[in-house]
Amino acid sequence: MAALLSLLRHRTSLATSNEHKEEARDLDERIFRAMAFLRPKLQLADVASVDRVGLELLIPAHQRLLQEEGVFLDFPGAIELNRLREAKLARFSPEVLYGSTPTTITHSLEAFIGVVDFDRIRHRLDFGSMLASPSSTAAYLMSSSQWDNTAEAYLRAAVEHGAGQGSGAVPSAFPTTTFEVVWVASTLLQYQVVLGDTGQQCLQTIGQYLNHIYERQNGVFGWAPTLIADADDTARGVLTLNLIGYAARPEQLIAQFRNHDHFRTYPQERDPSISTNCNVLAAMLHTTEPYQYIKDIELTLRFLYRQHNAGHFQDKWNISPMYPRMLLATVLSRVTQLWAKGPLASLALDCVQTAFVVLSNLLQKTLMEQDQATGSWNKSTEVTAYSVLTLAAASNTPAGAVVGEKLRTSIIYGRAFLEANFQLWGHDRPLWIEKVLYSSPLLSSGFCIAALLTPTFTMQVASNEDGVTTRVPSNSLLHFRKFYSRLPLLSAEPQWRLTSSLYEAELWYHRLADQRHEIFPRDNMAPDKYLQYIPQTWTLCNARNGDALEPDLMWNMMIISMLNYQVDEFLESVVGAYTAEEVNVVRNIIHRLCDDEQHHRESPLPNLLLQGEDPSSDEENSDIHLRRSEPTPPESPKDGNANHTLAHASHILYKFTRYILSHPAVAHSPVNTRRLLARELETFLQAHLTDLVTSQQLHQSLPYLHLHEQLAKPPSSYFTWVRTTSADHTSCPYSFHFFAALVAYYHRPPDTSAPQSAFYGPRQRYLAESLCRHLATMCRQYNDYGSISRDIVERNLNSVNFPEFWEQVGDGKIADTHNDGGDHGKPTDKSLDAVKADLIWLAEYERACCMGALDRLVNETGLPTRTARILQTFVDVTDLFGQIYVARDIASRVR
Repeated sequence: MAALLSLLRHRTSLATSNEHKEEARDLDERIFRAMAFLRPKLQLADVASVDRVGLELLIPAHQRLLQEEGVFLDFPGAIELNRLREAKLARFSPEVLYGSTPTTITHSLEAFIGVVDFDRIRHRLDFGSMLASPSSTAAYLMSSSQWDNTAEAYLRAAVEHGAGQGSGAVPSAFPTTTFEVVWVASTLLQYQVVLGDTGQQCLQTIGQYLNHIYERQNGVFGWAPTLIADADDTARGVLTLNLIGYAARPEQLIAQFRNHDHFRTYPQERDPSISTNCNVLAAMLHTTEPYQYIKDIELTLRFLYRQHNAGHFQDKWNISPMYPRMLLATVLSRVTQLWAKGPLASLALDCVQTAFVVLSNLLQKTLMEQDQATGSWNKSTEVTAYSVLTLAAASNTPAGAVVGEKLRTSIIYGRAFLEANFQLWGHDRPLWIEKVLYSSPLLSSGFCIAALLTPTFTMQVASNEDGVTTRVPSNSLLHFRKFYSRLPLLSAEPQWRLTSSLYEAELWYHRLADQRHEIFPRDNMAPDKYLQYIPQTWTLCNARNGDALEPDLMWNMMIISMLNYQVDEFLESVVGAYTAEEVNVVRNIIHRLCDDEQHHRESPLPNLLLQGEDPSSDEENSDIHLRRSEPTPPESPKDGNANHTLAHASHILYKFTRYILSHPAVAHSPVNTRRLLARELETFLQAHLTDLVTSQQLHQSLPYLHLHEQLAKPPSSYFTWVRTTSADHTSCPYSFHFFAALVAYYHRPPDTSAPQSAFYGPRQRYLAESLCRHLATMCRQYNDYGSISRDIVERNLNSVNFPEFWEQVGDGKIADTHNDGGDHGKPTDKSLDAVKADLIWLAEYERACCMGALDRLVNETGLPTRTARILQTFVDVTDLFGQIYVARDIASRVR
C-alpha cells in the first residue's frame, strides 16, 4: 500500500509534463499491477487477526491516503481494523506527541499524516530518527514545513548501512544495536555454548558496553541506546550481563513493566507477549539470588501457564510457534533445576507440578512435528534451531528421560539438517514481526550455532519431593504401555509416544486425584481404579490426533469423565437403596435442578482447577469451578458416616448439576445449546434411575441370577433400550454436548463476547447427534461385554439379559428359562461365548455407523479442520474406553 501510494504521488507529479511520457507509462503499468495484486489479497486477508506493530493504525491510514489519490481499496477486514483504530485513538491525543513523555507512537508517525502537526514534534528526533523508524522519519520529513538535514542523514544511513546494504531495501527499524547484541550473546550463553579465546574477549567487550548502558539508563534497555526502554530488551540485557558475570538486578524491569498479572513489553500495550514474559522470567531466574523474586517468578509462570493451557501460544514478535515454545521449555527447565537444588524450594507446589506437565506436552508436540524425511521443522534452519533447543532443554528434565532414545535421535537428525544446510543460515523466510516481517542473519545464525553446540542430557531433577511427582516408575509405564499397545486403537502407535503420553497422564493423575472428593463422597465404595485410566485415555488419544486439545480443554474433560464415574457410583450405592417412592422424589429433584434457570447465569471467572489459585473454602458460597481440595489418600474414603437422606442426595446432585450447567463454557454458549445440554443431563440422570428400577425388578424376579437367565418382562426391545435409556445411561450424549460447548469456548474468535457454537446448520447438527448416539450405544455394548461378571455379582441389568441374545438362530426356537414349573436354573443350548460374540458384533456395527457419520460430518459439511481433529479425539477416547472394558472391567464395585 505504501509503495502504491508513492507511485501514485510520483505519477501525479508527472501529469503535466511532456518530457516524461515514457516514465509515466511505466508508472501506469506498475500502478495497475499493484492494484491488481492488492485487491484480491485484501479480500482474503484476515488482517484484523494479524499482530503487526501499529497495524490497526497503519492500514486505515494508508487506505485513507490512497482514497485521496482516487484509489478505493475496500475489504471485509477494514471494519474490524477501523474499530481497533478508533479504540486506540480514543486514548490518543496529539498532545502526547507534542509533549516530552516517551511514547511508541513516535515509531509509526506515518499513520498520523494529516492528524498531527509535524512541526511540533521536531523534538522527538533522536540522532535524526523518529524512534529508529525510517518510515516514521520519512513521514516527518515529508510532512514538516522545514527540511531537516539530520533526518535526511539518518535515512541515507538506513538505506546504505541497514539490512538492505544499499540495495534499495529499507528496514522497518534501524539501528537495532542492543537488540541483536543481547539476543545473540544471551542465546549462546544461556544454552552453554563453549566459546574460544576470541569469543571470550568479545564477551568482555559486550559486557562492558551493556553495563555502561545499564548504569547510564538506570537498569533498563531499548533496542538501541537512548531509545525508549522495553521489557524485552531490558530482560535480555539483564540476562546477558548476569551470564557474563555482572551482578545486574531486575528491580527496574519489575518496577516499570509489571502489570497486574503479567509483564508488558511497553506501557499501554494492547496484547501481552509470550516471549517477553519468558525473557523476563529468564532474567529473574539467572540472577545471583532468584529466590528474592519468587513472587514475580510465580506471577509470570501462572501467566505463561494460562496462555499455554488455553492454546493461546502464538507470540506477537515471531510468527513461528516454535519460538515461544523454545523459550518456555528453556525457562521451565531452569525452574525445575532451581526448585530441585534449593533456590526456588519455596515456589508454590502447583507451579512446580505444572512445569513438569507443560514440559512433557512441549516435548511431545515438538517430537511429533519433526519432518521424518529431512529431520527439520518446516524445512527452515531457524525454526529447526528453535526446535532442537526446545528438545535440548527438555532433555535435562524427567520428561526427556522418559523418551530418551527417541529424543536423542530427533536431536541428531535436527542437527544434521542444520549442518547440511549451513549456507541457508540467515537466509530463511522472515519470521520476526515488526511493521512488516523481517529476518536477522545474526540472530538466525546465533540460534543455529546454539542448537548445534548446546549440551544435552546433562542434568537430573530430584523426584517426589514435597508432594510433587516428577518421575513415574518405569515398571508402571511399561505395564500400561504393553496393555495399551495391544488394544486395536493404539496398536500402531509408536512406543515412544505411548510412553510419553502415559508419563504426562501420570502427572495429570495426581492433580485429578486432588479433586476426587470435590462433589461426590465415596463411602461404601471399593478403590476407584478407573481414576488412573481417565488421564491415560485423554493423553493417549490427544497425542494420536496431534495434540488437538488444549490442556485446559482436556483437563475439563478429565474432570467430566471422573464425575461421570462418580455419579454412577453415587446413584447405585445411595439412590439404589431407596424405596420406589423415594426414587420418584429423586426424579423430581433432578428435573428441578436441570430445569433451573440459575444454572444459565454467566460465571464470572474461568475454571481455575488447573491453575492452582487459592479460592474460598466455603463450599456453599464459593464457585465450585474455583475450589481446590487437599489431596486425599486413594484408599481413604471421605464422609464414611454420611447420612444418605433425600436431603443429602439432593445436595450432592445440586453440586453436580451446578458444576455442569454453570461452567463458564456453558454460560458463554447460545441459549439453545444451554437448554439442550440441560435436557441431555436430565435424560442421563433419569436413565440411571430407570436402570436402577429395572435392576431392582430383576433382583426380585431372579434373586439368584445366572448368566443364561433373561428378563421376564423386558422394558422394550433390546434395540430400543440400548439406543435410548441404555445409551443415555453411558453419559456420552450429555458429555458430548458439554464437550461441544468447551470447543466453542476455547476456539472463539479473539475480542468476541458473542456466544459461539461448535456446530452450525442442520447437516452438522444432525450428523453430530447421529455420531453421538451411535457412539453412546457402542460404548454401552462394550461396557456390558466387559462387565458381565460384575453385573452378575451386583445384579445389574446387562445387555445379555435381553431375550434376543438367547434365541437360537436357525431353528426359530427360543430357550425358555421362566417356565411355570419354577425351573429357573435350566440352561439353554446357546453358549456364553456365542452370546458375547453377538454383543461384540452389534458393537462393531455401531462403530461402523459412528465412523460413517464422522466421515460425512468432517468431509461434507465444511467442519473446520481443527474442530474435526478435536471431535476425532473425543470419538477415540470413547472408543478406547470401550476397548478397555472389553479387556478389563475398571468400574468400582459397591461394597
